[in-house]
Amino acid sequence: MDSIELLLKKLSEAFGPSGFEGAVRKIMDEELSKYASNIYTDGLGSLIAELNEESKGPKIMVTAHMDEVGLLVKYIDDQGYVKFQQLGGWLDQALIGQRWQILTKKGMVLGVSGIKTPHVMSVEEKKKNVKSDDVFIDVGAESKKDAETRLGIFPGDPIAPIS
Repeated sequence: MDSIELLLKKLSEAFGPSGFEGAVRKIMDEELSKYASNIYTDGLGSLIAELNEESKGPKIMVTAHMDEVGLLVKYIDDQGYVKFQQLGGWLDQALIGQRWQILTKKGMVLGVSGIKTPHVMSVEEKKKNVKSDDVFIDVGAESKKDAETRLGIFPGDPIAPIS
């Protein structure tokens, strides 16, 4: 892989749901420091890099967002499943079967999203479109207490897809 492909891979794999773009910002800061004489972050979290003033080439502006669509832990049910709210525009059906990473104070916790298993659904439930409220993230916890104490998952923790 060439350096551009490696950078794109690194950026694509960085944890960066809306409001939690720190890892992406750090990568960009490191990359831009090779070319910029001044780099700073503004009050909104935007990373701004200014080229060396002695540069004789044309001045350009490159702009892009650093965040990705993600989720936020809403609550943990009694069985230890994580319920969430969306950050950005997800199609509800696209949430099922995804691999996720939850950033907690204890570190990263991995999980997979699912729905009520079809063999226990009623005929009517099987006919309905899945809504995001029907989807949960299974992190292997045995209970709400287990998810909180062993894994360190709490409401407000950011969640990003593993892509």
